Order: sequence, then C-alpha cells, then structure tokens
Amino acid sequence: MKKNSKKKPVSVKEDGKMNLQKFIAHAGITSRRKAEELILAGQISVNGEIIKELGVVVDPEHDAVKYKGAQIRLEQKVYLVMNKPEGTVSTASDDKGRRTVIGIVERQFDRRLYPVGRLDFNTTGCLIVTNDGDWAYKIIHPKFEIEKRYIAKIKGRISKEAIERLKKGVKVEDRMLKAVDAGLYQKNDKNDIVQVKITEGINHQVKLMLKAVGMPAIWLKRLSVGMVEVGNLAPGEWRFLTKREIEYFDK
Repeated sequence: MKKNSKKKPVSVKEDGKMNLQKFIAHAGITSRRKAEELILAGQISVNGEIIKELGVVVDPEHDAVKYKGAQIRLEQKVYLVMNKPEGTVSTASDDKGRRTVIGIVERQFDRRLYPVGRLDFNTTGCLIVTNDGDWAYKIIHPKFEIEKRYIAKIKGRISKEAIERLKKGVKVEDRMLKAVDAGLYQKNDKNDIVQVKITEGINHQVKLMLKAVGMPAIWLKRLSVGMVEVGNLAPGEWRFLTKREIEYFDK
C-alpha cells in the first residue's frame, strides 16, 4: 500500500498498482462507486490498517486487502459471447422474475458477470458478457464507435428512399439517429429482411429508426459487435472470446 508522508490520498499510480476502489471492483465485490462508499465507511483494511479515505493505491500482488475480515483478490477476467435467446432480459437479475442472460451462464462461474450493453426482451443475437468493466466501457461508449450489425424482418418491402433516410439520419424524439450502413439483407415472399449497422447504442435504436421510416420491425437480431459474431451459436449458447477478439476492443 502506498500513501504519502502526510497520509493524503495518493493520485499517482506505479506500474502494476491500482486505486483501492478499482481493486475492490475488479475483485467482484461491488461496483467502483459502491466500493468508494465501503472505503469511506471504514469497511476496508489494507495490511491490517482500516482505510477511510479515497486515493489509496495498492499492489495486488503484495498488499492484503480485506472486507468483512476476509481477504479479497482480483478475479480472473471472463470474456464471452452469447446468442441471446428471445424472452430474456439483459441483466443479472429481474424484479419481475423473468429469465436473465446472466442466469444462463452464472452457474458455470464463481464470479459476478454482467452483459455489455443491452438487447431488448425479444431481440436476439450477439451479446458480450464479461466482468471487466474498463474493457466493457470501450465497447459501450459511443466515442469508440464500435460497429453493431443488426438484421430485422420488416412489414413489407424496404424502399431505396427508406434506406437512404436511414443512412442520412432520421429524427426520433428530438434526436437525429443515423445508420453507418443499411440495405436489403434477404428478400422473402412478403416481408424483407434488412441489415442496419450503427455505432451508437441508445435504447431501441434500430427499432425506432425503422419505425421512423415506416418499416416497423417484426423481429430483430444482432449479428455482431465489432469483429465478434454470433456465428452458428444456437439461442442460449455461448463461447469464450478469442485473444484476438479481446484485443480488438482493448485499444
């Protein structure tokens, strides 16, 4: 544990070390914000010393960090992709008792996992799950412009005009939403399947965009996030990400 001589919070981190609240979050105890509350409440000790201030830096390899008298350690990171099935919520728990995506995988892991972003209750497809918050942030935040590719079955035929509107931008609730690309994916007897690529990620974005151009979605599936594809995974199946896929987002 590093603190300066006047016992003020340390802000400069050395190689291999991290802020105490970050360590607690990465150990899977709670979120970083809640970890700060635990520290300020005096519920965390480092090398036998109760810590009641933020800014303390710890060495995960050598410092003994305890919560409720038990030593905590960094979790092994988990990175996986699931083909989210229809009728599941993209959360770890649900107050309505609905099936959750974390419920599908939690029995196979002894650590806290969470989905990276969300898919609607009846939207299916590519959903990344992890316990690495810093890494997940690089996928979720719009500034990183990670491309998400969707296909949607619409009512009727997609027109060239509607495709151009999706790419130029449509106004939804006083906000302009634009597709990176859009077009016909598959032509069926009555209803077309269209492809839409976006880098934003507001709630119900693709459904709202399609509705705005008069082409409401019958169903929606996300095929990929960045280079990660759902591939041949059946609904509810998952796989670990490859090293290359993990590093793709860790830029």
